[in-house]
Amino acid sequence: MKVTTTDRAARVVERMRAMRSGRLTITIGTGCCESTAPFLYEDFWPGPDQEVVGRVGDIEIFAPEYLRNLYPGDEGTVVDVDEDYVAESLSIETELGCRFVLRGPGFETGDAPACASEPTTPLAAPIVRELPEHLRGLRIR
Repeated sequence: MKVTTTDRAARVVERMRAMRSGRLTITIGTGCCESTAPFLYEDFWPGPDQEVVGRVGDIEIFAPEYLRNLYPGDEGTVVDVDEDYVAESLSIETELGCRFVLRGPGFETGDAPACASEPTTPLAAPIVRELPEHLRGLRIR
């Protein structure tokens, strides 16, 4: 399986890289509600049957075995951007008011915009990389 991206998708990934400090990855085929939709995650741990099927710069795109089997050899799909997507998602590019989608092979977009210039809704709180003091000693049984 070979997954490529449009220039618009690559621009969105670069914008998210500037907003996040963790390791970004894209995974396809792991969504519970969106099935094979691409998800951009920060600090994602791929499952044991996931393999790299493409890249956006140095960001890896993973897919599980069942999905890779549907696209043998160099067959594949294209990650693009849907700017009209309004539903909530765990994929972090939604902070920019857009969503990654899959397109058929050979799909090319023009020089269309790649998401809103600013996030459509402000983040509720800044992203922090550590637990609050009152949660640091917490044990869950």
